[in-house]
Amino acid sequence: MRGKLSLHDPLDKVLTQALYKWGRMPLWVWLLPTGIPLLAFTYLPALRIAVEGFPALSKLFNGENLNSLKITLLYTLLTVPLSVLLGLLAALALEGDNRFRQFVRALVFHPVVLPTVAFAAVFLYLLNPLGPLQASLQALGLQNPLGDPRGAFLAVVVVGVLKDTGIYMLYYLAGLQNLPKELLDAARVDGAGRLTTFLYVTWPLLSPTTFFVTVMAALGALRNVDHIFILTKGGPVGATDHLLYRIYTLGFEYFDFPSAAALSLTLLVLLTLLALVALPTPGKGRTL
Repeated sequence: MRGKLSLHDPLDKVLTQALYKWGRMPLWVWLLPTGIPLLAFTYLPALRIAVEGFPALSKLFNGENLNSLKITLLYTLLTVPLSVLLGLLAALALEGDNRFRQFVRALVFHPVVLPTVAFAAVFLYLLNPLGPLQASLQALGLQNPLGDPRGAFLAVVVVGVLKDTGIYMLYYLAGLQNLPKELLDAARVDGAGRLTTFLYVTWPLLSPTTFFVTVMAALGALRNVDHIFILTKGGPVGATDHLLYRIYTLGFEYFDFPSAAALSLTLLVLLTLLALVALPTPGKGRTL
C-alpha cells in the first residue's frame, strides 16, 4: 500500500503550490463570482432607475402617486407595531418546552412557511361574498369587505400582520432564551411580580431584539405586496394602492417607465436608509 503523502510527493507539491498561489490572489478576484451578478442585476438597474427617475421626480407628488405614498405610510404604521406586539406576546405566552406550547408555536409559525400568495388566497376565499364567513360578516354589517375601501385596507393589514407574526415570535423567543437568568431570579427574590419583572427587567433587556424586529417589520411592510395582488389589486378606488404595487402598475400596465422609475428611486432610498439603520455599529454589535 502507498504510504502517507509527504512534502516530497510530487502531487502534494503541486497541490501545495496551487493553494499557495490561490491564497495570494488579490481580493477582487475572490469577489468576482458575487460581484458580477450583483453588478449586472442590482447596481446597474439601480443606476438606470436613478437616471430615468430623477427627471420625473417633479411629477412624483401628483394625486395618485401621493395617495400611494399615504397608503404605504399608513400601512407601515399599522402593520409594524401590530406584528411586533403580537410576536412579543406570542413569545411570552409560548416560552417553554412542553409539547402543547411547541404545538401552538408551530401553528403560529405556520403562515411564515406558506407562500404569501397561498396564504392570501385562503383569506380571499373566506372574505368573498360567497365564502363561509358571509353570515358572520353580514351580522357585523359587512356585506363585502374586499369591496369596501376601509374593509379592503383592514383585510390587507390583517393578512400582512398574521403572515409575519410567527417569525417575529421566533426572534423574541431567541431573545428571551438569552436573557441573564441571574437578573430574573434576583427580581423574583426581591418580590417583583411578573408584570414588574417584565417592565423593569425583561423589556429593557429585549431592546436590541425589539430594535431588530421593528426594522425588519418596516422593511417587510415596504417590500411585501403579494397579498395585495391576490386580495385587492390596489383597489377599491386606490384604498390599498401600495407604493410597490403602484410601481408595478405604472411600469407594466401603463408603461409609464419614468414615473415608475421615480417611485422606485423613492422606495430604494427608503429601503437603503432602513438597511443602514439595521446594520450594527462597529464596536456596538446588536444581537438578539
